[in-house]
Amino acid sequence: MKQNLIFFFFHNFRFLIKKFSSIKKNLLIFLLNILIGMILGSIFGTLLPFFRNFLFWDGFIFIFILFFSEIISALIYSNLKTNSRFYVSLNWVKIGFFLGFFIDAFKVGS
Repeated sequence: MKQNLIFFFFHNFRFLIKKFSSIKKNLLIFLLNILIGMILGSIFGTLLPFFRNFLFWDGFIFIFILFFSEIISALIYSNLKTNSRFYVSLNWVKIGFFLGFFIDAFKVGS
């Protein structure tokens, strides 16, 4: 029992060290992609009244955003083992984009 417990902790500790080294190596790229996504989301939120002049219904704008998000997710999660760096970066930009929407909603609400 004691030997299994030691193996369990050793295996998980090795896994955590590997994960943290991967995060440390790519942290700047991830943060930059999130920042770019936040800027794009904020710009899109600012330009939303401009897009409303061209469309009959505001729901079309949100349907397009969700469609684009689902396409990115399908590209990333369809082949998890062969993800390229571009798709992973695009996913982080998408996350930043929605985070920018969330922050912009707080600006509108206050």
